[in-house]
Order: sequence, then structure tokens, then C-alpha cells
Amino acid sequence: MSEITTAAERGLLRNRPFLALWSAQILSMTAANALTSSLIVLVAELTKSNTSSSLLILFAVIPAVLVGVFAGVFVDRSDRKQVLVATNLLRAVAVGIFFFLGEDILAAYVVNFLVAAVTAFFVPAEAATIPAIVRRSDLLVANSLFTITFNAAFLLGFIILAPIVIAFAGFGTVFVIVALMFAAAALLCVTLPPSEPATQRLGVDVAGVAVDRTRRDISEAFEYLRGAPRIAWALVYIAVTYTLVAVAGALAPGYVREVLLLPERSVVLIVAPAGVGVVAGLAFLNVVSRRIGHRHAIGLGLVAVSGALLILAAARPVAGVMRRATANELGEAFPFFVAVVMLTAFVFGIAYAFITVPSMTMIQEELPDVIRGRIFGVLNVLISVFSLLPLVIVGPVADLWGVAPVFVGSAALVAMVWIAGRGVRTRSPDATTSAT
Repeated sequence: MSEITTAAERGLLRNRPFLALWSAQILSMTAANALTSSLIVLVAELTKSNTSSSLLILFAVIPAVLVGVFAGVFVDRSDRKQVLVATNLLRAVAVGIFFFLGEDILAAYVVNFLVAAVTAFFVPAEAATIPAIVRRSDLLVANSLFTITFNAAFLLGFIILAPIVIAFAGFGTVFVIVALMFAAAALLCVTLPPSEPATQRLGVDVAGVAVDRTRRDISEAFEYLRGAPRIAWALVYIAVTYTLVAVAGALAPGYVREVLLLPERSVVLIVAPAGVGVVAGLAFLNVVSRRIGHRHAIGLGLVAVSGALLILAAARPVAGVMRRATANELGEAFPFFVAVVMLTAFVFGIAYAFITVPSMTMIQEELPDVIRGRIFGVLNVLISVFSLLPLVIVGPVADLWGVAPVFVGSAALVAMVWIAGRGVRTRSPDATTSAT
């Protein structure tokens, strides 16, 4: 990739502290995503409930909302190296709970909450360490690499590693791998130089100042976004897409159980094609975006996502009709349904890349440096807010009426976003043809 080539040219890949931190990020974020993916499947197998799966993901979102601001304050007044080492070790220990309690529903919720809460401290510590170990002129390239690997870790951990290991070796093997990855990340962080001593100690007054500053920063970010509709819509596109991934992740085990009549760990039939689709989408983007521009690629991705969701929704009632006609079995139609679901998941993965990558590129290209941190803070808030309500309601809805209404509603939401943002895409500078 061009970012890695640039990093090599600038000598970043010969910077040992940077390589240690970057490797620790890859290991720890892949492990965290693999853990979330495996816990979703485990809870679905134990409870046969979509609501339980939704609650599990909520337990990963809530800690980030509750402690996000205070985590940053803590990191700024601590030795960041120690925070990085401790957070990775604590997550490894948290995963070890399974070796004492077994594959239990309560253990799944507790481990998920603890790991998410600790991760809320790891992320700002990592981001704050980068400027201390690279030259100022290399910050853009370094941050680009970390952004790429942050998204790649989701693909590798959530979509590839966990489903494949679960399918062939079981949950216990996944938990061992995850714990070892966290431990290895901690060892890498031990090699980092210590951070500068904090100028302020933790206290109630410091925490209050941090809250006030956060409110002010968010207010300034929204004020800027009112005059930058392209950036605002790019944030909405990313937030909506990430929310769809969270919803799909929560419902995927139930979908496999209800539609394909397969055990929940067969969710690899959905997530693996989606992961391949993301990779394929990244390859297609190199050709497509140069011809039609970022904003048309986003529009095309939104249309594809909406269509994919409708196809997945339609498969549910069609499968029901087929089962009633063939003694509750899909019979000869089974390979057809599997092929349709896998192909649709593949298209969903392509569309995910078409939406998120151009949107993030637009943000990075058009945002001035002085406001960039606050805008990304708003993005994190949007993702959390957009995720909370759907995750609360999609599980019960899917349990009462099946997954089809959830996917239809999600498709309708994407269609409304496509329509509402179309005018901005039409006015965009790179629009050479009618907006998609």
C-alpha cells in the first residue's frame, strides 16, 4: 500500500518504538475484535436469542460512552507506557475468566464489558504516544498507518480469525489465542520509552475541566460542520455503516439459525464472504474512484448496501415457505440459499469499502489540522449514539418477528440517507456526472 511505501521511505519502519507500538496495535485490536465476534456466536448458541446478542454488543459500546472522556484525562496524567502495558495485560487477564467459569453466558457479558472498558483507556494512550516517538513531519503518515490497521484489525479479527477458528477448533482455542495476543502486545509496549512526567495530577477539578473542554470541543466541531456539509455527510455515512455492521454482527448467528437451519458457529458462511468483499472492494476502489470520484463511489455503495439488505430480508420468508413445503427442510434448495446469502454478504463487504474508505479519505483531505481531532471526536460520538438505539431494539424485534423486518428497516434507513445526501454529492467538486 502507498502508506507503507511512504513510511518506509521516511524511515518510520526503522523506528523501533514506532514499530513496537504499531505491532501492539495490530495484535491488540485484532484480539479485541476476534473476542467480540466469538462472544456474539457463543451467546447466540447458549441463548438462541437475538436480544442477548444485541445486549452483548451494547456492553461493548456503553463503557466507551461512560468512561471515554475520563480515560483521556487519566492518560494525560499518567505514564502512557505503563497505561499501554497495563491495559493489554488486564485484557489478557479478563479473557482468562473463561478458564475458570467456562463458556458461560454471565462470563461472556462480564468479559466483554471489562475488555471494552479497558480498551477505552488503551486507545487514547496509543494515540497520545505516537507524537512522542515519531518526528512531527512524519505524523500524518504514522496516523494514516494506524487508521488503516485499525480498520484492518476489524476485518482480520471479527470477520476472519474468530469465525474460522471457532468453526474448526472451538471457543477455547479462540480465547487462548486472544489472551496470548494481548500478552504479546503488552511485551511490545514494555520496549517503549517512558512518557514525560505529567504536569497535573488527577483530581475532581481536573476531571471537571476535561468535561467542560470536551463539551466546548464538540460544540466547535458541530459549528464547523454546519458550514461543511460534505464533511458532515461523510461522518454520517461512516456512522451509519458502522452501525449496520454492529447490527448485522448481532443478528448474523440468528440469521444462520433461522434461514439456513445451521448452528450459530456456521456464521462463517456470512462473515467470511463479507471480509473477502471488503478486500475486493478496496481493490475495485483504486479503479472506480478515479473514474467517478469519491462521492459517486459512496452513493453506489449506499445503493448496494440497501439492495443487499433487502435480499437478505427476502431470504427469510422464502426459506419459511420452502420449509413448510418440504417438512421443515430446505432440501435441494439448500445450496441455492447458501450461495445467495454468501454472494449477498460479499456484495455487502464491497459496499462497506465503497462507503467508508472514500468517506474517510474526504474527511482527511478536506479537514484543516486545527479542527481534525475534534471532528474525529464527533465521529466517535456519532457512532456510539447511532449504535445504542438500534442495538436496544433490533434484538427484541428479531426475536418477535424474525430478522427480515430489521433488515428491511435498515435498508429503508440507508435509502433515506442516500436520498438526503444526494444534493450534497451533486454539488461536490469532483462531480463529473449526475450524482449516484
